[in-house]
This record gives sequence, C-alpha cells and structure tokens, in this order.
Amino acid sequence: MNRIWSFVGLFVAFVFAVTFFGQPAQSDTASPATRWEYRSETVEPTLLSQRLNEWGNDRWEVFAVERGDTVLEQDGTTKLKVSNFQVTARRPLK
Repeated sequence: MNRIWSFVGLFVAFVFAVTFFGQPAQSDTASPATRWEYRSETVEPTLLSQRLNEWGNDRWEVFAVERGDTVLEQDGTTKLKVSNFQVTARRPLK
C-alpha cells in the first residue's frame, strides 16, 4: 500500500513539473513587428507571368491576384470586354 502512495506522489510531482516548468522560455525583449510596404497594379493577361517574375526578383511577396473585367457598352450593347488582373504584393521595409 505504501508503494502505491509513493507512485502516486511521484506521478503528481511529474505532472506538476511538466505543467509549470515545461513551458518554453520567453525572450526578455520582444522582437519588433515587421513593417511592410505594399504595391498594387493592374496587369494585362499576356504580361502576368512576366510581371510576377519581375516582382519576385525584387523580393515582392504576391498575396492576391484577382481577375477583373472591364465592359464598355454603347446604346445597351457590349462593344468591348477587356480582361485584366489586379495584383497586390508586399515586402518588408528596408
């Protein structure tokens, strides 16, 4: 019986130690939040791949590419439909 209580005591001590002392160490100084600069541009479909490669080479991180259509109407009839992409990117400020 005494041996069971020894086991229970060790188990409780282990759980306590893991719970309170097993936390990862926290830094004394908080790292500053990253500041970003943003860029948004309308790009024609034929130039999309080229523009994405150029931005990537300049360290821009593209996070949104949305398709947009511009429809020109005259007298209630569609005369011209132009497709394009709105590209938005960011990179850390230097």
